[in-house]
Amino acid sequence: MRAPIRRKRGGASELWQTAYIDLMTNIMIFFVIFWSLSQAQSKGISETVGDVSTRMVNLPGDVLFRPGQTQLSPEGQAVFARLFQEDADSTLNFKTNGLVKRVLFIHGHTDNQGQKDKNFVLGFERAMATYKQIAQYGKDVPDHVVVCSHADNLPAHDVPKIDGPVSSFQKAAMDQANAKNRRIQIEDRLINQFKEEP
Repeated sequence: MRAPIRRKRGGASELWQTAYIDLMTNIMIFFVIFWSLSQAQSKGISETVGDVSTRMVNLPGDVLFRPGQTQLSPEGQAVFARLFQEDADSTLNFKTNGLVKRVLFIHGHTDNQGQKDKNFVLGFERAMATYKQIAQYGKDVPDHVVVCSHADNLPAHDVPKIDGPVSSFQKAAMDQANAKNRRIQIEDRLINQFKEEP
């Protein structure tokens, strides 16, 4: 009699799951980039003189960072590589007409969970990690960046305030609002260099 054949654990089943996870990750990255670029205006610097935000891009924090972490995830690094790697010469070109200075404001936003002071630190460290990642693509970036933290003081979506027991639907709505608030916001602003004194 022959002994029964034992199948190795893993194999095709785990390969399929790994390929599926990789595919979903790439789809998510593509969606984030497409969504971000759809919010942005056309490339180039406006010749408008004054303090004007020419472009504002919101990137979901849950894609860029693991929960509670301040280092960019591999997916987050891939997002910035696709945004800046091939087109850094025009995207990170800070030359202007001399009357204005182009500045990137990197805003780190958190949700309202936990202590406010810790959220300020978390928001700042995430914005700082974003700055360091972008700085890899342009040597002039350090002279044209302001890093900010908001700790849910400027939420993208208000979280419903509910007294008493919370239903599963209400919890899902609260989780969705908090997820929207956890974000990195990159504001492209032109600042007037020669303001008239009052």
